[in-house]
Amino acid sequence: VRSLSLAALKKGPDILDVWFESGSTWNSVMRERGLGFPIDLYLEGSDQHRGWFQSSLLPSLGVMGVPPFKTLLTHGFIVDKDGKKLSKSRPDAARYEVESLWNEFGIDVMRWWVASLPYENDIKADLDFFTTCGQNYVKVRNTLRFLLSNLYDFEEKPDSQSRANQSPASIDAWVLAEFATLSAQVKKGYEEFDFRGVQQRLYDFCNDTLSATYLAAVKDRLYCDRPDSPRRRRTQAVLFKLADGLCRMLAPILCHTADEAYRALTKADAKDETVSVHLQDFITGEATASPAWAKVLSMRTAAQGVLEKAKETHGTKVTSVNPKTGKEETKILFDTLDFGFVLPDADGSLAAFDLADLADIFGVSQVRLSKSATQPELIDLRDQAQCERSWKRDGTVKQRSDGGMLSDRDAQAVGVA
Repeated sequence: VRSLSLAALKKGPDILDVWFESGSTWNSVMRERGLGFPIDLYLEGSDQHRGWFQSSLLPSLGVMGVPPFKTLLTHGFIVDKDGKKLSKSRPDAARYEVESLWNEFGIDVMRWWVASLPYENDIKADLDFFTTCGQNYVKVRNTLRFLLSNLYDFEEKPDSQSRANQSPASIDAWVLAEFATLSAQVKKGYEEFDFRGVQQRLYDFCNDTLSATYLAAVKDRLYCDRPDSPRRRRTQAVLFKLADGLCRMLAPILCHTADEAYRALTKADAKDETVSVHLQDFITGEATASPAWAKVLSMRTAAQGVLEKAKETHGTKVTSVNPKTGKEETKILFDTLDFGFVLPDADGSLAAFDLADLADIFGVSQVRLSKSATQPELIDLRDQAQCERSWKRDGTVKQRSDGGMLSDRDAQAVGVA
């Protein structure tokens, strides 16, 4: 190229004007091909309000009388944590290349980070942000892993899920109602390009509604009930629906993780390329939970405070040396299953609730109801026998024929009298 003289160069006649060319792509790419006009969405950076958006709008208005787009979505630009441009001349520029970040954190972590951003303004990027985002991603991934790991002996097809009649007062009905609310919010969020809201709602549902509440409560029945017990199977049916629905809702953001989980859920053959979460629709949640669940969850919060105080009073302090730091550390050992709760129920709204459900969601061995109580009251159950299998003190624990101390539920599960 350098050897050519200016006289040898010839102007190309096939370009009228770069802005006109780009501004008329709505016609050549979409309208003339019958692919839809006006176009659903034009997406570009905020500098294109006076660029591509404008050069597209004017020809379309002149020729067609309407804008070429139904919706405009603009985003800011990526800068460092101090608001400075991420130029290629920076000493650490290579660390911020997409391929470098991909190799270090994984593509789904990058997508999870992008979905968490308020993209309307300039976006601050820092390696610490990716690390934090990776930790949040792991929490979501681990929630999916827990759901899948407890469905190993459960058979059900995604399109023919059992709809066992759930009592509105059951813990399963509560989580399905929460899932129904989430489904509607996520669908609306995607439609409105509120990716940050979608990402936050999905994270909160996995971290709070599931991991900290529902899954913590049903863990006992999943591990200790007889494998084919109606209660365990009913809970597994709920886990299946939650896993199926979450995979579909997460798919636009965590495209690889969601598809991997969905294929595991449906037990798809490794060579079967016809099974993919990206070929599925969102699931519309349908469930009705008792209004009294608001009361239960409010009392649960109060009860957690009571347990924290009991931990200081009844816990056992154990001091040990941390092998990594060489320093002494003191931990308090405290088993909430050594206790129970008396719950206030002056209006009788909790009468329809399964006391075993309430005990599980409060994380204790027993729950009783009282019309005279005004707040959750702790019951010390340490004088009662403890089940050697589930560690519960539910009042049914006794010596069994094989010599073990088991509750009625656990004795049935292992087949002893």
